[in-house]
Amino acid sequence: MKIGELLLLQEKIDPWVLSHTLKEQAHTRQRLVSMLINRALLDPDDGALVLSEQLGYPAAMQRHLERRESDVLDLLPSQLGARWVVLPLVRAHTGAIVVVARDPTPILAAALEHAMKTSVVLAVTPSVQLERLVRAAYGAPGDPEEPLPEVPPQMSEIGDVALEDDTPLPFRRARTVSYMFKGLPELPVRRERPKASPIEQTLQEIDRAITAGAVERLVMAYATKRWKASLLVRLEGFEAFGVRGHGPALEHADRVSVSLAMPSMVTIARDTGHPTTHAPMTPSQDRLHQLLGLPRTPAAAPVHVGHDVTGVLLVGDIVDGTMTESVSELDRLTDALGAAYVRFSRG
Repeated sequence: MKIGELLLLQEKIDPWVLSHTLKEQAHTRQRLVSMLINRALLDPDDGALVLSEQLGYPAAMQRHLERRESDVLDLLPSQLGARWVVLPLVRAHTGAIVVVARDPTPILAAALEHAMKTSVVLAVTPSVQLERLVRAAYGAPGDPEEPLPEVPPQMSEIGDVALEDDTPLPFRRARTVSYMFKGLPELPVRRERPKASPIEQTLQEIDRAITAGAVERLVMAYATKRWKASLLVRLEGFEAFGVRGHGPALEHADRVSVSLAMPSMVTIARDTGHPTTHAPMTPSQDRLHQLLGLPRTPAAAPVHVGHDVTGVLLVGDIVDGTMTESVSELDRLTDALGAAYVRFSRG
């Protein structure tokens, strides 16, 4: 799917704005997402997530770029970093190096591993951000506002590696690189930087958490402030079992169990792998509706652990915000939660 279609599908931009931006893009070398970010029409993190959705590689968000490790830069020759438009970001808990790339491909990953002599995990972020960081790190020539030239690695630069044309990409939905982080220390707050939004603050705290239980508590603490009711369930066979929750009907969320034999928001989120606002009329959904306080705008999002959906987070009406904001924030919370489960299961 084209990047513009994804932006419209996710309601990140107005159709009229997209149409006019595309017309102007035809006369420039800039990429669509970067043009929208430069004009303050698209949040950089939203841009990173939609690129992740399109390309199948995890997104490097603002909080990840700000916590990059300077010592990993020395692992890659500066001329290659500037030529391929890549930036080593951090050494992951697995030992691999997370490298942010403007144009991630299996060939690029192989070339980087050949040049750096270590395992590499590619991530993606909007080119306008990455190019500025690459210029600062490697001193790439040219006008700072001009896009860096496209010079992908050649087959001769990948070493003795066999690549198939149908090499599968790591993910097929928007993900972030949080699952690769060890939990980096918080950077000093710069006075000139605007204060992070509550969702960003929570995601930063999640990145620093040291147990899966702590991540669950952070997620639910945010949900308590943002929605009138919420319920986190784990999926086991044909049942969904409550883990944590809040709301008048969820004082004992750990005692909740809901059948998955009939359609519900839980089964839709599980089967599609995406957030949903669709609430089918079934006894199972009626049960969930009661638990969430009979909301007008309920939503649910899956918790991915690797390629499996192991849980679902459901929420009721948002306290102060729109349905789009509710779904977007819910998706980011479950992404961070799933990443934490992966991170701590490996540690």
